[in-house]
Amino acid sequence: MTNEPAESAAPSTLSRRDFIRQAAAGFVAVTAIGVGGVNVMRAGGAPRDLAHSTGVVMPDPSLCIGCLTCEVVCSRVHREQGLSDKPRIRIFNDPATSVATVITEAYGDRGKYHQSPCLMCPDAPCHHVCPANALPVVPTVNARVIDEDKCIACGRCAAACPFPVFPESEATGRETHGQVTRITYDPAKNVYTKCDLCFWREEGPACVEACPVNVRIHQGIIHSDHLCLDKPASTPEHWAVQSAQDWQINL
Repeated sequence: MTNEPAESAAPSTLSRRDFIRQAAAGFVAVTAIGVGGVNVMRAGGAPRDLAHSTGVVMPDPSLCIGCLTCEVVCSRVHREQGLSDKPRIRIFNDPATSVATVITEAYGDRGKYHQSPCLMCPDAPCHHVCPANALPVVPTVNARVIDEDKCIACGRCAAACPFPVFPESEATGRETHGQVTRITYDPAKNVYTKCDLCFWREEGPACVEACPVNVRIHQGIIHSDHLCLDKPASTPEHWAVQSAQDWQINL
């Protein structure tokens, strides 16, 4: 592919609050397009409802220790599949996070963080705006996945994503990706990337499996009734909880 991104997902001069307001407005417009526009033109008739994803990476910032294991393993397993190695989950410093007592008891004061994966939106605005049909729903897990062989790097999916991330100046890792939503551009491959739930792995998302806090919870070393990174079913109820959490944290 030789196409360069036609447009950035959001101007870098926008404040976080202004960007969120624009994203919220865009979400309404994109949803309308997805329900009555692009999908109708593709199908030649009534739009087809998308199946809910069988899972979603659901983080609990209060349990995050900022170790970046999730980012590293995400990059590795995708690179091994010949896919973009841009991490599909990002960790940001977030002073508003209230760290769980079990974490400070086990690790001391390691800082406050917030994990930002894709939320697997039920109506998937990114899916509906793609002009190349490069964002299918994988039947095995119903994840919304970017097909890198079809992606034309137009950037519409990233612009349509209603969930921003913190400014990259607040990223816990030192890498910068020009990311402003949950969908990231990879200039090395000239494609966009997002969480795909590691759909080819029988074990599920690599970040959930490798998270050291999760490992210690499973071992009984850290006592918690839920994980730092979990993969519950992507129900409307879970989506509502996670989306409300992300909007509140990013405001």
